[in-house]
Amino acid sequence: MDFRLQLLGDRPRWGSSTSDVELKFSYVAMVFFGWIIVATFILMRVSHPTNVWLGPNASMLVQPNSIFIKSVKVENVYGSEPGLQLFGFYASPPVAIMNWSESRLVSVSHRSYGGWPYYLNKGASLNISLNVKPEGSSVRLVVNKGTATRWLLEEPPFGDLIQGSGVIQVNVSESETYYLNVANPNLKDVEVELDIDVRAVVYDTKEPPFYECNFSNGECTINTMPFVGTSIVLTSAAPRPGVLAEEQEWFIRISHQVRWTSYAIVTGLVICFLLVALELYKRFERAGEDRHVMDDDSSITSILVHKDDDVSSMCSWSESFAAYDADREDFSGNEGEASYGTKTRCAICFDAKRDCFFLPCGHCVACYQCGTKITEAAGSCPICRKKIKKVKQIYTV
Repeated sequence: MDFRLQLLGDRPRWGSSTSDVELKFSYVAMVFFGWIIVATFILMRVSHPTNVWLGPNASMLVQPNSIFIKSVKVENVYGSEPGLQLFGFYASPPVAIMNWSESRLVSVSHRSYGGWPYYLNKGASLNISLNVKPEGSSVRLVVNKGTATRWLLEEPPFGDLIQGSGVIQVNVSESETYYLNVANPNLKDVEVELDIDVRAVVYDTKEPPFYECNFSNGECTINTMPFVGTSIVLTSAAPRPGVLAEEQEWFIRISHQVRWTSYAIVTGLVICFLLVALELYKRFERAGEDRHVMDDDSSITSILVHKDDDVSSMCSWSESFAAYDADREDFSGNEGEASYGTKTRCAICFDAKRDCFFLPCGHCVACYQCGTKITEAAGSCPICRKKIKKVKQIYTV
């Protein structure tokens, strides 16, 4: 057997090492558990109910993912039954602009605040004009997302107070529930007259829906079909004169029922994708190792050719390998001497002694002349495949 092939065959392959296999499976485990975390996060967001306050003339769009959501339930937690309606469409309905207005007279006690909700879609606007009584009194008017909070009673900047009368315009950049809050930081009661002009962006429900519900039982449930779009539009009644503001507010809760079969199928697909990716990686790695071994064989053969040319210009390739085979026969004849010769002779030319080592790995397998040519040709150690930075010669004293 050719010693060159024996040398390459004895070299351990990275793909068969235990640490490399563990590294591959650690990548698979990381990706799989990453998907589990993402799926859990999605499930937590979907399974957790959403609470929304609606005011008059609200138009709210809900678009559940029909692949992962089986049904949507909307409950009227607080508010009068008449006025709310739910429509189900296969596609998102077109939007329209609706202008409406209302007037309110609000009495605010000293060091207190009050407010009411409006559900406004992106692109809507509010134009609010107010008059504060008695004269000389000031209030704080704030339109913010969510509900009113006690920070409204904190000492506001001077420019944040409205004294006497004023006008405020608010442009909506995100579909959300907005609270119009009136805070009285003074030590006396005030009365505020408000004229509110609303430019609302609403969803047109004139097209016949496939589902309609008026909350006669206090809740509505709409089922979705996989791979079929579902758009839910929730609307409220217009403001009614002479009706208390509290009776024109609705507190609703939206909950989803998960389609577990979809999550199971997607999880199975993720596992199959990981297994296929791992198999392809192994095949590409084997092909790369085979090409690497062929390149190493060519590099050592090239070094032997240069070695023969330097020793004697009269020798040919066949003579060099014939001498090499004779050495191998002598090696097999005396086991003790062969063992010592193998450890001391150059593993490339098998002529000179090993008198050099590679940096940084420190392996000593060749003579200085062959080691120099290995560095110039292959550039990597034939034992550990690390990049050779320098060849150091060993001097015998």
